[in-house]
Amino acid sequence: MELLKRFNNKPNDHVTYGFNSEQIGIKIKHNFFVSRSCAVVGIVFAITGEGTVNVLIAKRSNKMLDEPNKVGIPCGYLDWNETLYEAMMREVYEETSLYLPDYEKYLLFNNNKQPFLVKDDPKRDKRQNISHLYVNVYDFRDHQDKFPVDVEEFSCKETTWVKWIKYVDFLNTIEDYKWAFNHDETIKTALQFFNKNFNG
Repeated sequence: MELLKRFNNKPNDHVTYGFNSEQIGIKIKHNFFVSRSCAVVGIVFAITGEGTVNVLIAKRSNKMLDEPNKVGIPCGYLDWNETLYEAMMREVYEETSLYLPDYEKYLLFNNNKQPFLVKDDPKRDKRQNISHLYVNVYDFRDHQDKFPVDVEEFSCKETTWVKWIKYVDFLNTIEDYKWAFNHDETIKTALQFFNKNFNG
């Protein structure tokens, strides 16, 4: 029976690679598909002082292929042998030097390591990435000396500078920055999600 319903999809392109394996003595044939990529975004909030909420932001370097010289939050792609949450933690580390596992005891909320939002609308992303957005909130109110302010000294080939910005200052200076990937709206959405879903 022929299926009559049609969808908007376009099949993935692929290439077939074949070679004779000397190690196992058989011909290997493998298909490699050119498909949509899984991306991760890590929004990190830190509560300090009298309940001050800070958000971790970074300026993308001029070497970045997408959105160079713009400000945003750590993001990147899923690699082999890692979960999406692990990919998010790696991207935060690579772009800001903040190693989240070191601050596990101060973790207040991470939505059970699940994304709080998935963006998959192909019309809204020229690369058609499937973006998984995570929010982690840390509480340093009773441990101000453990607040990792030293990440602000970090830079690398992907990141020009890293900064903890008070959320109120973020709102007041939002127009002063050119934001990558609408990350300014993502930050607002992440804090709204936390405020709505945290039962502490």
